[in-house]
Amino acid sequence: MKYKKYSIIIVVLVCPIVYVWSCNSSGRKNINNGISFKAKLSSYQLFKGEMAKLKPNDGVEIFELASTLFTDYAEKQRLIKLPKGKQMVLNGAGLPIFPEGTIIAKTFYYSKVAKKGREIIETRLLILHQSKWNVATFRWNAAQNEADLIADGAAIPIDFMGLDGERRKISYHIPTKQECVSCHRQNDELIPIGPKARNLNFNVERGGESINQLSYLMKRGVIKKGKIDSLTKLPNYHDTSIPVGQRARAYMDINCAHCHQAGGFAGNTTLNLDYRTDLDHTGISFNKSNIVIRTNQMGEFHMPKLGTTVIDREGVALIKRYISGLK
Repeated sequence: MKYKKYSIIIVVLVCPIVYVWSCNSSGRKNINNGISFKAKLSSYQLFKGEMAKLKPNDGVEIFELASTLFTDYAEKQRLIKLPKGKQMVLNGAGLPIFPEGTIIAKTFYYSKVAKKGREIIETRLLILHQSKWNVATFRWNAAQNEADLIADGAAIPIDFMGLDGERRKISYHIPTKQECVSCHRQNDELIPIGPKARNLNFNVERGGESINQLSYLMKRGVIKKGKIDSLTKLPNYHDTSIPVGQRARAYMDINCAHCHQAGGFAGNTTLNLDYRTDLDHTGISFNKSNIVIRTNQMGEFHMPKLGTTVIDREGVALIKRYISGLK
């Protein structure tokens, strides 16, 4: 019994070290952009009128995700801009097939910043060029009328009131170009993370009505018309009416699986957190103690490894509840 106890302690202590080593080991091909991004976000004509109002321009569509990435309690606007006359084509429940020239934009902001009101922090772009995705980040200026291309990241002090009513003071981290590449890589290519069909397949409010988002985008001509009845859906992990297991797996899918799956940045670890992976093959049961520890502390071994500077307390509570119920 004593030796078993020591073995468990060794596993808990050694796994984080092995993980960090494996994630930072050499042998990965560098992924570079195949295009030169413009210096100003306004050059992409994503917004109509004053940029700070974030009103999508003609030909630019808002889309929402059922389960979303946690980024220090930031709010986000997601846009997609397709070349005129082009459409996305569904490819099962995974990522659609995007036409050449597609632009996907995600803007991060806080609605209630002390003495400021809403403050827009950054916009990240993915652009498909010659069948390859390219990534860049734009930092919004103090006047909130423009955003400038940056590559080296930045730390932005933010004093804000969250949507949960709690006031927080953080140092928001705008990622470096290499950090963007780390999360978005699949083998030796970049891919979008969020807009998989299963994560778009839920009802949204449009024109005062509730409508399936895929159906709505088909009506708008953004997605080529097709059958969606048989497509799976990624649950909204905030929805407490859904079983805990489904919610927790959805949370780990959007927050962790971009790295923890075959071909991801941490694909050589013992975890595969893709929502479609059978529990017995995820590695969750083997790693459950380590998962709780890593998500519930900041520092070198914190998970998610990139994109957060504070702990997602609600997310950690969900994971704990799920893992505590596993046999």
